[in-house]
Amino acid sequence: MRTSLADEQWDAVERGQVIIPTGRQFERRSSRIKRRDADALIAAGAPLVLYWYGGQQLDYFDGSDAAEQWQAVRGALTSQAPQLGGDVVWTGGRWVCDEHEHELLLLTGQC
Repeated sequence: MRTSLADEQWDAVERGQVIIPTGRQFERRSSRIKRRDADALIAAGAPLVLYWYGGQQLDYFDGSDAAEQWQAVRGALTSQAPQLGGDVVWTGGRWVCDEHEHELLLLTGQC
């Protein structure tokens, strides 16, 4: 499933919170994640949120849509400070809910 969260959750992300369509609230636990750790989150069934400030997009993906979208952006993930001035690059973090029982991957796009 793909859902836009921009209208309801845009400002919340800056505060380190996001509520997904199921009603669960997640909080940021890390702001940098490596590809292998992100791979593990997605493989375990974690949802994916893409936050692209420049495009005013905040999109939620779960299930096979999360896995498919992750594969589309995976190569552009960096765990370092992005070198801006070209294609979109993503930094990512682990967000948690219910005392780490549920996790999601939130990627922030920059160009």
